[in-house]
Amino acid sequence: MTAPTELLHKLQIQAGTKLWLINVPQGIAEEITAGAEVEPVHEKDAYDGVLAFFDSVAEVEAMAPRILAEMPPDGLLWIAYRTDQAAGQSSGLDRDTGWSPLEGAGWNPVRQVALDEDWSALQFTPEARKKEGSQFG
Repeated sequence: MTAPTELLHKLQIQAGTKLWLINVPQGIAEEITAGAEVEPVHEKDAYDGVLAFFDSVAEVEAMAPRILAEMPPDGLLWIAYRTDQAAGQSSGLDRDTGWSPLEGAGWNPVRQVALDEDWSALQFTPEARKKEGSQFG
């Protein structure tokens, strides 16, 4: 097995992880699945985590219930959004806004990483798993 890519390392995705990939740009999908034994799965399959890419609040609102419906309690949830500069205009998504469907279900952002020059990602975790004293933002 080869070493995980830098992107997998940033996202704390381990070899053997079953990921539901949603709207992932082709180049990023290829990097995620190359050499580290990450298995892309479909929505109806059992998965260990989700990596989703969204361009608008409406996409988050539409997909959040589907994502959370089958998310394992210890699952890894990363949501990526375009930076305003890459989008050319505000998408309504940034580090602090656009996540009410997830936050309303008890999932809160705990970590942010830059994936490339166009995309940033937030890791969400359920409130019950949040470490005492940890605070994001």
